[in-house]
Amino acid sequence: MEVLQKAEIELLAQMLGDTQTTKKKLALESGISRQHIGLVAKGKRSLSLKSFCDLADAFGCSATELMEKLETLMKDELQRRQMQVAAEKSKGLNYVHKSYLGRSVRKNPNQK
Repeated sequence: MEVLQKAEIELLAQMLGDTQTTKKKLALESGISRQHIGLVAKGKRSLSLKSFCDLADAFGCSATELMEKLETLMKDELQRRQMQVAAEKSKGLNYVHKSYLGRSVRKNPNQK
């Protein structure tokens, strides 16, 4: 899943939780269909600029404030992905290192 989509999912979940708003109420206040909000929440659709601004109004904040939150979530997601790649790389290096050590130990069976 793309970084933007994951961030939009998280942003929507956070904002709904923070404002204690339901998707139905959000749909009424923003003018965005409940179905579209549901698809965004599942990562199957993205928000247009107009929808993003409508959501900001419905949540009672500016589009700039909402965009800052989205940007922070995107940075967090990118960091998580980088850490995951580094961990996978480290596992591979550890495997190679252990394999190499295992061979050197086998060459001398008297050494423990």
